Order: sequence, then structure tokens, then C-alpha cells
Amino acid sequence: MGVVRSLLLLSILGGAGIAGRQSDAPPNLPAGPGKNTFVSVCTLCHDLSAPMGKQWTREQWELKVIEMLQEEPDVTREERTAIVEYLATNFKPGGKIYINKAATKDLEAALEISSSEAEAIVRYRRERGDFKNLEDLKKVSSLDSAKIESKKDRLVF
Repeated sequence: MGVVRSLLLLSILGGAGIAGRQSDAPPNLPAGPGKNTFVSVCTLCHDLSAPMGKQWTREQWELKVIEMLQEEPDVTREERTAIVEYLATNFKPGGKIYINKAATKDLEAALEISSSEAEAIVRYRRERGDFKNLEDLKKVSSLDSAKIESKKDRLVF
């Protein structure tokens, strides 16, 4: 049995602390083809929230998957393709903005705001907990509410 499959088995049997970086409260990932493959392969090394906030093109996801899995011979070409499809479909430019999971630089790009505004969002979130709705987000001082309002349909809380 290969390393990836062994680690996956450990994770399934309760060794998540050994096999991968699972968070206590897993994010609500979008449903779709390839999700299970993404979860079973990528969470061996990454948090489930790793792609949440990224808005990359298919080519960017392909390069990242190749980079991450280049030394994992047990991951098949079909599994790699399924992972890329899942990521490219659900975490693409103009896609959903996971306001409670996205990193500063990802918020800056997705919301088209300054780095200081993105940092203020992350700081507010860290100090007061996750945002529940748009009104919570608008409480962040120095945030341009008009920019946020224009993207409200893409925000996921």
C-alpha cells in the first residue's frame, strides 16, 4: 500500500492528527464532482479551507495540483483530474468569496479592496469571530461599504 493510501487509511481510522491538518470545525465546501477526491487526497497535508478564498483559473489550479502531488505516485491521473475539475469549478475568478476563511491577500483580490482594508477584515474576524451576515461585515472600520455591497451576492458567511 502506498504512502498516500496508508495516510488516508490512518485518517479514516481516526489518525487525522497524524495524517493531516484537519480543523476542529471543517468548512462547508461546495458539493460537486471531485469533492470526495479533493477531501481524501488534499487533506492529508492541508486544511479543508485551503482553497477557500482563492479565485484561480483552471491553469493555476492545474499547476498547483501538479506541484503538490508531483511526488505522490499513488494518486492516479484520474484523481488529479477530478481534483483540478473540482477546484476550477468551485474556486474560480468571479466565484464565491468565503469571507470567514479567505486570507488577507485573497480578500484583497476578490473584493478589490486595499491591503489595509483586507487586513482590517481579518483582524476583526480574528478578534470577534466569524461574520454572520453582510451587516456584520459592514461593521469593519475603514471598509468601503459600497465595494462590499456590490459583491454581496458572492459572499459566503
